[in-house]
Amino acid sequence: MIRITNIKIENFRSCISTTIALRKDLTTLIGINGAGKSNILTGIQLLRSAVATSRNRFIHKGIRESLSQTNIRLDIDIDNKKYILKANIYYDTDEENIDEIDSVEIFIKKAGSTRTWAPINGRSLDLIQRYKYLHRVPENYIHYYSDFNAEDKLNIRILEYLASISYYGATQFSDPTQSPVSIELEDSKPSLRTYRTGMPHNKFIFDLFISWKKKKKEFNRFINIVNKNGIGLISDIKFAEFNLPNSTYGVKPGGKIRKEVKSKNIIIPSVILDGLSLSPNQLSEGTFKTLALIFYILNDQSELLLIEEPEVCVHHGLLNSIIELIKIQSKQKQIVVSTHSDYVLDKINPENVIIVRRNKKDGTTAKALTKTLSKNDFAVLKEYLNTSGNLGEYWKEGGFENEPD
Repeated sequence: MIRITNIKIENFRSCISTTIALRKDLTTLIGINGAGKSNILTGIQLLRSAVATSRNRFIHKGIRESLSQTNIRLDIDIDNKKYILKANIYYDTDEENIDEIDSVEIFIKKAGSTRTWAPINGRSLDLIQRYKYLHRVPENYIHYYSDFNAEDKLNIRILEYLASISYYGATQFSDPTQSPVSIELEDSKPSLRTYRTGMPHNKFIFDLFISWKKKKKEFNRFINIVNKNGIGLISDIKFAEFNLPNSTYGVKPGGKIRKEVKSKNIIIPSVILDGLSLSPNQLSEGTFKTLALIFYILNDQSELLLIEEPEVCVHHGLLNSIIELIKIQSKQKQIVVSTHSDYVLDKINPENVIIVRRNKKDGTTAKALTKTLSKNDFAVLKEYLNTSGNLGEYWKEGGFENEPD
């Protein structure tokens, strides 16, 4: 088990030098729009992107004036052993505010150690890919790497952990009309290649289908939460499969025509709602977004899950169910939620709350609610919550405004 206890983000948008102490279960970032909650989550994703795909990013090409540099430090607990990880990330930002990673340097050492920092480099990624290719090893199964030395095992585990960090955002599943009415699988072999990047609606439908096809227990659990046995959002989700021949032609040497017949599966999803069979792109934005959030909260396999503004486009009644589900899942993995909703805050314990603020001098700051109040004031707050109101009301009425930053 890996858990982050502290994150420090330097020189990333409004995070000039922002330190966040994370709880081992659920951490909730609250603050007004523009405080920097999204920048904190995006900074974590920047580290994920830096290690997720290519060993070439570990080949530092020298500092170039055109590149931005962000430094991220993590205090991490790995099986009750404490380590410190620091990363220097070099990247460029395009006109759409998308960060294109150029290179990354990552170093690690045991907490409290006087030894020099040990680099984590692309060799570990090579070992991961080579071993998985040769042995068909499933994702994130570190105990398969029994023939590696201790240093390689640690590096591989950290890289797999960072690369698997998951994020689900407020607008990610907006506009259900972007959802496909069908998906195609060539030769009946499911492949994520088409659905990995930039197509969250397609990927959601694909992931739903794979769960229905191969993971019946997980799929049935999801359906029982969203149907009349649970929150009553829909009745069911079904998939129709059609196998169709697909002929292609090529010209062989000598001018001979070669015909190749392959097959492709057409998968047509349908959502049963109030007795009607609807395509996913016919659902309301709130229904589609709630289905996607609940599915991924239940089935996400990462050890760190980031969720930005779960309240957007979701009815309060359904939002309550989502927050309770997040709290349940946080017993098994580390979850960070950002919100500016007093309703969400009503459902969160004060100990799980981080107040995010921003000022011209320090940029974004993040401090635990328990650290902003004296022991006496915190006792008064707890008494208020037990007898008079809730945390959302306290925040909405300006209860945090006069606390020191």
